[in-house]
Amino acid sequence: MEKKLHEYEKQIEKKEKETTSPAERAKLAEYHKEMLANFQRERLIHLIVTLFFAMISVTFLFITAWAGVAYNFGKELLPLYILTALLTILTGFYVRHYYVLENHIQGLYKYTEKLLMPKSEKSE
Repeated sequence: MEKKLHEYEKQIEKKEKETTSPAERAKLAEYHKEMLANFQRERLIHLIVTLFFAMISVTFLFITAWAGVAYNFGKELLPLYILTALLTILTGFYVRHYYVLENHIQGLYKYTEKLLMPKSEKSE
């Protein structure tokens, strides 16, 4: 997804510079609006997944802490420790991915402004 966002950002920047007529700009703005909506839906889905994994990770952290205290941190809890560690690491990767997604989408908003503002208004 990161690669796709990077490619789209380069593509829209190039097309924004090349497009001169108002009709072409309107068509490009409509295309950008649709793509931005797709990226925003993707961002929402990743936010939900990230929050879900964060809740599961926190729940398992509490369960592991409670079980550790109750069973004196014995070796029989090793699978629980491993599962909790894996969930925590996976949550970290999801948070990083969502962070990158959020920042790229925020960056795309500047192209929306450029496309919707006529070039004559930019120089003022």
